[in-house]
Amino acid sequence: MRAALTSLFVPFALAGCEQVSPQPVDYQPELAGTVDHALCLLGYTGLPMREVATGHQLVEATLNGRPATFVVDTGANVSVVHAPLAEQFGLSGEGGRTGGAIGIGGGGAARQVRIESLSTGDIVLRQQRMVLTDLSQLTAILGPMSGGTISGIIGQDILSEHRAVIDVSRSMLHLIPEDRDPAPVPEERCQARDESEEANQTAATNRSDGGTDEEDR
Repeated sequence: MRAALTSLFVPFALAGCEQVSPQPVDYQPELAGTVDHALCLLGYTGLPMREVATGHQLVEATLNGRPATFVVDTGANVSVVHAPLAEQFGLSGEGGRTGGAIGIGGGGAARQVRIESLSTGDIVLRQQRMVLTDLSQLTAILGPMSGGTISGIIGQDILSEHRAVIDVSRSMLHLIPEDRDPAPVPEERCQARDESEEANQTAATNRSDGGTDEEDR
């Protein structure tokens, strides 16, 4: 287990201590010719992230029914919860496998724990276990920049499981909700909701008019 928990995250250069105001990101899967639309047609769903001054991307999630903010870190081989927040999320490290973690500021103890649920946006993440370790040096820097509390790290285990594609320039995380590889999906999935509803209403109206004409005859 010790080897599996190695290199949870990589050191980063401090770009500044000021908080960065999140820029609004428009997810437009219905707009042909965009990355959002192309990925939507392959079954992806986009999730807006927030970028802080260090360049790190943050994503809002729900862990065991409680709101959480995670750093999306492609350099972390496992997903992590900040150990001091374990009780807040109803996590217990008792009986879990132990090991070591290496990150900024050296190494520390780590323990694998079972979680009940983890989701972000409308996507339920297929994750049953995470790692508890102290991320104080990370949270002390990114917490003030985020304007809140950093709960942990979303790592390669989750990103790989959901075939993640990250649009860094737009702070957008694309995941496939289902357990499958990217593959074409019905185009209706990527239409604007208003357009889809209008098309359905038009079809229903046409069917209704046809039935009335038949009855008149």
